[in-house]
Amino acid sequence: MLYSTAQRKILIIEDESVFRMTLGAYLRSKKFLVLETKNGAEGLAGVAMFHPDVVLCDLHMPGMQGHQVISCIHQRYPFMPVLVISGMARFADVTRALREGACDYLLKPITDWNVVTEAIEESLLHSGPENHYRELQQHRSVLRKDDYIATRLMHMMQKSSPVQLGHWQIDFTSTTPLLYVDFYPVDDALMVVIVELYAGMADVAFIAAMIKFLLDPPYRQYQQNENQLFDSPRNVLSYLNWHICQSGILCNINCSALLLSDKPEMVHFANAGLSSPHWLKKAANLSLGLLPEVEYQNFNKEVNFPFEMKIQSEIEHELVLRISKIPHSKRATSVVAPY
Repeated sequence: MLYSTAQRKILIIEDESVFRMTLGAYLRSKKFLVLETKNGAEGLAGVAMFHPDVVLCDLHMPGMQGHQVISCIHQRYPFMPVLVISGMARFADVTRALREGACDYLLKPITDWNVVTEAIEESLLHSGPENHYRELQQHRSVLRKDDYIATRLMHMMQKSSPVQLGHWQIDFTSTTPLLYVDFYPVDDALMVVIVELYAGMADVAFIAAMIKFLLDPPYRQYQQNENQLFDSPRNVLSYLNWHICQSGILCNINCSALLLSDKPEMVHFANAGLSSPHWLKKAANLSLGLLPEVEYQNFNKEVNFPFEMKIQSEIEHELVLRISKIPHSKRATSVVAPY
């Protein structure tokens, strides 16, 4: 074995009772903790309550199909490995499962059960962000003790204004690196993530780095059509909140995710604690890091471009944001501009 299976939790989502019980018994013999569920709805509930290290999921089940289950899990928990064990051998089924977020596909009938444990081992080797957390934790005490390093890291993470991303021109100013913004182009839309931290917060630089670090891997997956996390502001907040709670750091972080689209001109948004502007405050929910299972909501608002907003913190820090659409002629010019 490449790792210790002690306390590793496996969730089985399988409607065939004989196969489910046989698989569960085999995994228990290998010292895994196993939860068996018999359909997609039970499986999703099991994910939320059991927090498995790996999910084993069938595709053809009554009610909610396996493809839907995989997609739901991957949207909410992009780092959770999902292995498909199915008798469906069509190429279209395999490619769709992998596209929805599965990391491996095993065909029934299983004649060599070692194949299952090998697939689990492989998925655990590459699952994260545990490996990344470990690296960040090594620097955590340094950031705590050295205020200069922490402050320098915060400033290095700040983007310089203006920023051009695709057909978006973004101008912003902030009176402090503790109130900052990040941007993620999403097809023809733009995801904007605003974060408010506090100077007295323990591990403030570590937390800022962790938030950035948590968003980058799923965004790369999104760009490769491997998840849909960035299609929904509420999903972004739920994802961040769950992982911040799991990190063991006691904190509350105000954060908002906004998805700007120009067809139609709308902003879709979810808010976790930011208190301005007024339309954003009305949609406020719990700050990140307080409870792991918070149901954030999406809201919509018609906008005009350039889109402008001002965020004012309770301690009088200010972030001013202006987002414009770049005409096609200027976009073409910027692409062919000399080096």
